[in-house]
Amino acid sequence: MSNLDLWDKVEKTDPKHTKSANVRGNKITAIAPQRQIKNATEQFGVYGIAWGFKSIKFDYALAESTGIVVFHGVFYFPKGEFPITSSISAYKDGARLKPDADFAKKVETDALTKGLSKLGFNADVFMGMYDDHKYVQMMQDEFKEVDPDLELIINNQEDSKWVTENWGGVIAKKWGDLTLELTTILNNSFNGVSQ
Repeated sequence: MSNLDLWDKVEKTDPKHTKSANVRGNKITAIAPQRQIKNATEQFGVYGIAWGFKSIKFDYALAESTGIVVFHGVFYFPKGEFPITSSISAYKDGARLKPDADFAKKVETDALTKGLSKLGFNADVFMGMYDDHKYVQMMQDEFKEVDPDLELIINNQEDSKWVTENWGGVIAKKWGDLTLELTTILNNSFNGVSQ
């Protein structure tokens, strides 16, 4: 067993669960927090029972002078625990005129992301690999979901009997998704033209 077993399982991020964001003038790749929770639940078990936060405290010492609220908690998981802190403005604007009613939820979500990142979750994003368009394309290819109907058609495209039997079924259903090359091969198979 390696110290990197968990890291290796969770370090790659499916691009479908990311979006570009601008945080105080910095372009970042944001990860869907619900996806992070699902991934952690797959590894550890139910949130709040097998992993999560305990001893949560909000520190308002800087709130009056800066508008900043600090989250303190202990992140726990099956093999350990560690302290985590995160901070956020309690206001939506720099003038501190518009309170942010969701600041507590936002700072807890940020702390959760930080806690999971320390265990390797979505490490490729935090290591800057999502700044490389070639890497993102590689991840899109890796996480690409295979359509079982399309795979069935591709695997049987030159089998005239199969194509004829499935012409009005799966082939008709998927026709609009097929490439010109594949529709030509299917037409030839249907019409008994050898390839």
